[in-house]
Amino acid sequence: MTSLVSVLMPAFNCANYVQEAMHSILNQSYRHFELLIWDDGSTDNTLAKIKEIQDERITLYCNKTNLGYPATMNALFAVVKGVFVMIQDADDLSDPYRIEKLMQTLDQNPGTDLAGSHLIKFYRNRKAFKIISELNINQLNNSFTDYTRPDITFGTLLMRKHVTKIPFRNLKFVTRAQDIDWLFRVSEQYRFMNCDAYLYYYRQHHESMSNANEREPVYNYFFWEYICLISQHRREKGIDLLLPAYEKQLLDFLNASFENKKNTDPNFRERYLAYRAKRNGQTQEALSFVWQIIKNNPLKRAGYQCLYKVLFFNFR
Repeated sequence: MTSLVSVLMPAFNCANYVQEAMHSILNQSYRHFELLIWDDGSTDNTLAKIKEIQDERITLYCNKTNLGYPATMNALFAVVKGVFVMIQDADDLSDPYRIEKLMQTLDQNPGTDLAGSHLIKFYRNRKAFKIISELNINQLNNSFTDYTRPDITFGTLLMRKHVTKIPFRNLKFVTRAQDIDWLFRVSEQYRFMNCDAYLYYYRQHHESMSNANEREPVYNYFFWEYICLISQHRREKGIDLLLPAYEKQLLDFLNASFENKKNTDPNFRERYLAYRAKRNGQTQEALSFVWQIIKNNPLKRAGYQCLYKVLFFNFR
């Protein structure tokens, strides 16, 4: 248990949280690690907040402009020195024993290449929910081939260094879930498992990269079907749909998905964004989407059902 661990922290406009994330790593019980932070062209004072914390284990890199999550993760993969690599998002937190327990998990399971854990999702009001991850190794790994939503969270992972040879990809028309696409690619060569402990604290807030409600392309609604399509073609036909030659095929798939959903559920986009906003603590923004549904169909029940859920339901 003396191997060097490279902890990777991509950062973008997270000035309010990055120091807390850094301290959660610097205070780990396992001491032999390097903390590699890569600021992806932040426009707030994230960079200044990072520089305020001085520790010889920290190495800071910067992009002059925002290059996006895939490019930043690939850059971090290229500079790791450790035998093991762990992920730490710049707005989340780690349990003080996270590295130690994940290292023990991989040490005790030499046939496994990546280990995640249970996590606790928490909100601005500090309300928290425990998220349990799948512990059956075979069931977890088989879920990638039967497309039943693999129960692994990218941010919880510690992996052996050789896994980092799998690069992140830009998903083109879908601007979220690059990490899920990466997990599918990794699953074709390596095996996952989860540690039976709550080691990661996932912060749910409206500033996170995946929660830009109004700016979020409607295609993001179909991210799961999109990723499954790409994975199936790669596994079954040896075709990489992310190559330029298949751009029209991907766009046609997304447009058809949108039209089919719109025909069966005309308010799906507004309802989706309303629930997403409420989940992130943006009640006023959620109500604005609800109002659009009611305004478009004042005599239909859908808008009023959505209003009731926004006002009285909790969304995790």
